[in-house]
Amino acid sequence: MGKRIIFILFLLLTTMSGFAQPKFASKVQKGIFSVNTYDQQGNLLHQGIGFYVGANGEAVADYRLFKGAYKATVIEVGGKQTEVDCILGADDTYSLVRFRVNTKGNAVLATASAAQSTGSIFHAIGYGGSSKATFDQASVVDTALIQGKYVYYGLDKVLDSSLLGAPLFNEAGQLVGILHAPMGDKSYVLDIRFQEVLKMEAIPARSASVALGNIFIPKGLPDTAEEALVYLYLRSRTTSNEEYMDMVNRFVGAYPQNAEGYLRRSAPLIDLLRFEEADRDLQQYLSLVADKAVGNFNVASTLYDKLNLQPEPSYEKWTYDVALQYVDKAISLNDAQTGANEQKANEEKYKILKAQILMGKKDFESAVVLYEALNQGERRSPSYYYAISLAREGRGDSLGAVIEPIDSALAMMGDPLPREAANYVVRRGQLLANADRFRDAVQDYNQYCYLMNNKVSAVFYYERSQIEVNGRMFQQALDDLNKAIEMSPQVPLYHVEKAALAIRVNLLDECIQSCQTAISLNPNIIDAYRILGYAQLQKGEKENARINLQKAVDMGDEGAKKILETYF
Repeated sequence: MGKRIIFILFLLLTTMSGFAQPKFASKVQKGIFSVNTYDQQGNLLHQGIGFYVGANGEAVADYRLFKGAYKATVIEVGGKQTEVDCILGADDTYSLVRFRVNTKGNAVLATASAAQSTGSIFHAIGYGGSSKATFDQASVVDTALIQGKYVYYGLDKVLDSSLLGAPLFNEAGQLVGILHAPMGDKSYVLDIRFQEVLKMEAIPARSASVALGNIFIPKGLPDTAEEALVYLYLRSRTTSNEEYMDMVNRFVGAYPQNAEGYLRRSAPLIDLLRFEEADRDLQQYLSLVADKAVGNFNVASTLYDKLNLQPEPSYEKWTYDVALQYVDKAISLNDAQTGANEQKANEEKYKILKAQILMGKKDFESAVVLYEALNQGERRSPSYYYAISLAREGRGDSLGAVIEPIDSALAMMGDPLPREAANYVVRRGQLLANADRFRDAVQDYNQYCYLMNNKVSAVFYYERSQIEVNGRMFQQALDDLNKAIEMSPQVPLYHVEKAALAIRVNLLDECIQSCQTAISLNPNIIDAYRILGYAQLQKGEKENARINLQKAVDMGDEGAKKILETYF
């Protein structure tokens, strides 16, 4: 009688607290952990369940735990707390995320290699931390295929809600799936083999891209060095220096003998002003790269970009002369190569970089010689003529000598000129304007506008108006200023320039209105007060004129002071 009572109590307790734990539960518990995710401010975002599927800390969890997260930690049975190192893949359609925990010697849940049949019993096991783990079980009543390979299991009941994201096991204790949310009177389980799909790819599918974009924890890299390099290249355009640095550090850690990683890492190090580290990486790159000619060229190019695009702060080890040494070595090593086709392909590229370095160094004489040597025979091109024009201008050549290469470039492009000729035409216009040939310059600006199909900026109209004023083409200048104002009405300078031109042609009311608009946009614009005061003086509004001229004087304008002394 006593044994019967004990048995009944056991059944009652089992019914009240879920199914009794399966015999393999204690073994798999070590591979199941609690997950905490945090927002950007460090506040707790979500709590849930995750579990290990790989021996190097690879794990999975419900994607919804990680959506919006900037940090995540896992707490294993026994209380060990470890930070999530990186995300290895994600899918928001089937709500699964794969990640790596920064741990060693973790337990791994053995995965079933085949799909489970209808009628199979699945055991759901929760995290057993400070309190006892939750257990539940159900039978498979229907299945559906995902991507023709993976199974989406429907169970015969709704499992305990605290088990969302928990692993499910078959009767043999093999991992078969992860618990999704219930629908109706069923729970659904995603085949754990679906994690095979969750990989970092250079060009991820749209679903993966969206899912990964909503997680702000560092990402891992694709599985091969080649694909990882493509991934780094694409991500370099869209990520911060710190995030990109993390990616490159991962690449260097995974492939320490791959030269490319050190070259890639030098770029963010330079942006972060960590020049010593960047220099060490460049030297390591040179020691590992197989093609030394290409290596020296890439180092020279890196130094040139820093000197040209980020001259300050300077770094004493990197100068234009040092960059020249690297590119000269690249040219020398390239000349010694036996493959004629490869040698020819690289020769021009290396010499172009050398010419650019010479321009940066302001050795215009050498740059002219090199560009003119490059611009021979079948290599003649408009771009070389353009570069020759710039180098000759830097050397101090006559206007004719500077314009002549531009004319040659335009002649190569034919008649009618293509759209790509626009920059050549406007450069010639700028050169003519600098030589006080304003009306000739306006013709080039007009042609530029035509080649651009009138799709030009407010700055263009402003620049052309200044040339037109100098050419005494006042109506055209006024029209261009009106166009600039129409496109960018919030720029005070355009209103001031219009006012200055309007008073010059005795349009006093327009002048006053333009000055008042400029002042409303920027109360500290001195020229507007002087021009406004002088226009009011011309209209006989002496008191208003005196007030505005005095404002200009108080702001330090000597011209307004002379006007006051003359008329008051």
